[in-house]
Amino acid sequence: MIKRFSQFTAVFLLILLTINWWGCAKKEPEYITIGSILPLTGEGSQYGDACKKGIDLAIEEINQTGGINGKKIRVIYEDDQLKAGPGTQAMNKLVSVDKVKVVLGAVASSVTLAIAPIANQNKVVLFSSVSTSHDVTDAGDYIFRNVASDIYD
Repeated sequence: MIKRFSQFTAVFLLILLTINWWGCAKKEPEYITIGSILPLTGEGSQYGDACKKGIDLAIEEINQTGGINGKKIRVIYEDDQLKAGPGTQAMNKLVSVDKVKVVLGAVASSVTLAIAPIANQNKVVLFSSVSTSHDVTDAGDYIFRNVASDIYD
């Protein structure tokens, strides 16, 4: 009788531990979080505002059609003020605190080139739709753009 009670207790504890483990297990995020570094204040804020509106429109459309694999997208916006220093701080935050794997921006080639090493080192995709400096072409394996280099001007 004592042996069965011990076996029952052991099985019961194992079940409780398993349930507890499942309940505490890291759950998949409800969102895919991406970052965006734009000049939201100061000189160039009109460009940052236009880019933000375009990103918001695209994200809204994607989310309304079910997101990506059932997960909605959200964007964390950071202000680079069209300067390399604030851009670098923004990229470091997005990578180390927010843990994003994709960053949209920057608008200025100088900011893109300043944050490119951080993106490459952390294997974060950096996509700029505006940076035209030819140096962006060779900025690293994780750096992309969809605008022609100014070498073609």
